Amino acid sequence: MKFDFAKNLMDKISFPDEAKVYFTELFDRVKAGYEEEFDAIIANYVKEIDTDVTRAKLHAFADKTGENYYSCWMLLLLIATESAKVKYDKRGVTEEVFYDTFSDLRCKVIECKNVKGVWGTFVAGWYGLFFTCRIIKFGRFEYEDGEFEMMNPYELGDIKITNGTPIKGIHIPSSGEPFDYESRLKSYKMAYDFYTKETGLDKLYCDCGSWLLFPDYRNVFPEGGGARDFMEDWDIIRRRPEEEFGDDWRVFGAAADNKLPVEDYPEDTRMRRAFKKYMLEGGEPGEGIGILVFDGEKLLTRDAHTL
Repeated sequence: MKFDFAKNLMDKISFPDEAKVYFTELFDRVKAGYEEEFDAIIANYVKEIDTDVTRAKLHAFADKTGENYYSCWMLLLLIATESAKVKYDKRGVTEEVFYDTFSDLRCKVIECKNVKGVWGTFVAGWYGLFFTCRIIKFGRFEYEDGEFEMMNPYELGDIKITNGTPIKGIHIPSSGEPFDYESRLKSYKMAYDFYTKETGLDKLYCDCGSWLLFPDYRNVFPEGGGARDFMEDWDIIRRRPEEEFGDDWRVFGAAADNKLPVEDYPEDTRMRRAFKKYMLEGGEPGEGIGILVFDGEKLLTRDAHTL
């Protein structure tokens, strides 16, 4: 059981100093008393990428050792990331992009601290995409491999996307990076350059299902902010209402996770004030499904509004 790669990884992706100390000490404790058992859990995860099996093993491990379950998951991922690098190298992903991709671990460890109060991750199932090299981060966004899976083609002017066409699912990590139009455009260009070489297509096709694309939030997002302008990059083709605001933790952190009354939610940012007001006034939560098309220079879907 080695920690050299994990230690270097934490440095490269700018883990919080407190988290670096925490996981170094956790590693030392695990290595001192449970090395063989934890090694076996890591080896099985790397081989099978089976979150359910690993979840059960880590729950048992955490109960046995008294360590935090979320922290054990993050320790496993930090150590196992070395095995993923081989797959990214084979795909032609540069070292810089590889580490930028796995900077998602920093985002999740901070989210876990803010929401659960511990260093770790509470969304470990998400990382199957990373350990099978099905997701790559270019600039501001993460791009997930996929195919267009709608029976009816998507059409906008002379653009037509048919069932089975390679399409990239866009994810927006909570990295704190700029979210302005120029930063987003830079990301699309980086992704276009990489993926069009793989697919042979002359355009980058993307889809996204996100609370950030729910049409009803267009006037909730602060005017002039990146979130509202992000909506304009997309042709939002489906509005999907939800009974509960399942993404409230992304806005309100621990207050949402602890199920505080909406009246007690914090109001220390423009986004929080706007969403608290929307929720108190009975606004409906949901997500939107959008399509984005980029030709290497222009966003062909920008300002297109199906909904």
